[in-house]
Amino acid sequence: MTEPVDAAPPAPAAPRDTGRPSGTEPVTVREYGTRYLRITVRHHGDAEFSWLRAPGPAHTAPQRLPPAEAAAALRRVDTAVAAAAAGARGTAGAARGVRLALGEPAAGSARGGATLRSGVLYRVPGAFSVARLLPSGDDTAFRLSVDALAGLGRTLRRLHQEPWDVPERPPHHGVRRLMAWLCGEEDAPGTARLRTSARTRLGPSLWARLTDWSRAADEPPASGPVLLHGAPSTGWLVPSAAGGHTVLLTGEEVTGGDPALDLGWTLGELHELRAAAARGLGAAGKGPRVDYPAAAHALLRGYTGGDGAAPVPPGTARAATLRLAVHMRDFASFVGWHEDLRHYCDLLAEALSEDGTPCLHWPGPRPSAEGARTETSPGHPAHQKGSDPCHTR
Repeated sequence: MTEPVDAAPPAPAAPRDTGRPSGTEPVTVREYGTRYLRITVRHHGDAEFSWLRAPGPAHTAPQRLPPAEAAAALRRVDTAVAAAAAGARGTAGAARGVRLALGEPAAGSARGGATLRSGVLYRVPGAFSVARLLPSGDDTAFRLSVDALAGLGRTLRRLHQEPWDVPERPPHHGVRRLMAWLCGEEDAPGTARLRTSARTRLGPSLWARLTDWSRAADEPPASGPVLLHGAPSTGWLVPSAAGGHTVLLTGEEVTGGDPALDLGWTLGELHELRAAAARGLGAAGKGPRVDYPAAAHALLRGYTGGDGAAPVPPGTARAATLRLAVHMRDFASFVGWHEDLRHYCDLLAEALSEDGTPCLHWPGPRPSAEGARTETSPGHPAHQKGSDPCHTR
């Protein structure tokens, strides 16, 4: 999911000296969310912020942090990313990955095993995620977002080099929610209405295909499961307010599985934004034009290590299609029914009928693609003010 878009945020800038020493009482600068999650962003002085993700009434599954073995692997990845960035420091045009901001129990949170009851806290260098910055209309914020997505691709590539060496493998949260909806276990008015509309629009064949893909998605690849972020998206990606490194909020959704799920999750989000904008859904047409292909190519270049045209993991297109379906389900459940969801059923039908290929079809980048805002404008239900189902993602 993404953050609600009300007023466009300013491009991140180096914090001013306010005379308030670092380490004083934090100031709440943002609060938002839905019935699933509430996000509270606090400023702790200088370029230090914290993001508290607390469960809402519709968050039926407890928040969890990764088991010790997985947490150690995440720290190895972050150390490797930091070392690569340090080695490239001073090199013009040097590429670097995003750092992992590992979640921790919120202060005063009761904890039983790995289950958290009062939320997960992330220490980050900024107050706004790429979900807010990418469509803001500010050229600097757009370039920062594109760079962040390229860094995300690099970090996911490194993350997927780590095998899942933990005896138990948590379910993929997004796929689990989707399966519950497909099987009729979700009885909220919004999700029931969406299920009826989707089944009618998809028909028996495409509905069965969606169900089959969902069941297969949580199965590990033949080569064995690798370490997954679990839900990488623009809403988890937070650039620095002072020109430092970007971080990826990491912890609650971590699991093991097929690398296609992680890469497809972010590509599916970008495809949804592009397609919804082209169809005038949600807030499309009300804001500046956004070059979503430039964003997708940056992600792909980072992940493949080349020009973005190299093959991606098998199953990436299907994973991207599942991400679209999960977002539809989440919006209907955590925000409520919206007439735009009927049009989303059309998007889902198109992706399913073409084996997910629309999610991977991006026009070739222009020579000045990075930093150029030349494509369509944002607009899907979760981009309306106050709507942010899962990450408020």
